[in-house]
Amino acid sequence: MASIYRFAKYGYLFIAVLLIASLFPELVGAKPQDQQTVCVDAGHQLYGNNTLEPVSPGSKEKKAKVSSGTRGVKTKKPEYVLTLEASLLLKEKLEAFGYQVVMTRESHDVDISNVERAQMCNAAEADLAVRIHADGADSSKVQGISLLYPAWTEESGEVFNRSKEAAGILLRQTVDATGAVSRGIVPRSDLTGFNWSTVPSVLVEMGFMTNPDEDVRLSDPEYLNQMAEGMAAGINLSLAPQVDDAEVAEPFTVDLSGHTQLYAFSDGKMTRTRYALSPQTVYASAKKGGWAKVNTWVGELWVYAG
Repeated sequence: MASIYRFAKYGYLFIAVLLIASLFPELVGAKPQDQQTVCVDAGHQLYGNNTLEPVSPGSKEKKAKVSSGTRGVKTKKPEYVLTLEASLLLKEKLEAFGYQVVMTRESHDVDISNVERAQMCNAAEADLAVRIHADGADSSKVQGISLLYPAWTEESGEVFNRSKEAAGILLRQTVDATGAVSRGIVPRSDLTGFNWSTVPSVLVEMGFMTNPDEDVRLSDPEYLNQMAEGMAAGINLSLAPQVDDAEVAEPFTVDLSGHTQLYAFSDGKMTRTRYALSPQTVYASAKKGGWAKVNTWVGELWVYAG
């Protein structure tokens, strides 16, 4: 019954997306700037599932559908609890930036394999899939944050480039926000979630639950909030579009038909702020390609005018 329920919940969505893509290929990738989607996968679940599934499409190599994860050496908190705590915080912060957020799970008592998690992010056509995990090691002295990303293959192309770039940005922002040790970015070819992903994806190892000090920090609400802030800032920066057009002073009006995100321009990128405008007509003082500069209650910012 559980497998039938999961198919009904996720399988129909996946099939519908594939059908739309085949009938209307011109719509694929035509997502408006304000409608970027982040898929957040809180690692593990209440019970592991040792049933095997292919590690990659067409592969004879198989791995457990989902492992049990690690556990805090001092707090005794299971990894699946920590990852959902962090993921829900991250969801809240990403939504404040106006992102559409798809969660692979929002409770513990689920049975969703790593293949299914990747397929959920694929079906959502996520601009970035972010897998949230914590680390474990034989030595209690090992600590720090690392960012994993899919290893290069001949088929990965742009997905590899965007994943690697996102991993580097997320690591810098998260380390800056927490003061944690950086363990760098690491390509992985053996992770089922990466191998089945058709969208850019990264995996955040937030720290070692086998290190007593880091285990306690990861369960501290203030520290975990800093962690989520850093991840959200990194995601926001990694998804910010590069805008190389010259700014042209030219007064004009822009009709905003819906909830419209406000952006800040810095270092050649338009980065989302936590502010937005309701439907209205606004007066712009300048344009930069398809962007319009508007005066708001928080200063001059930009809207995407298409």
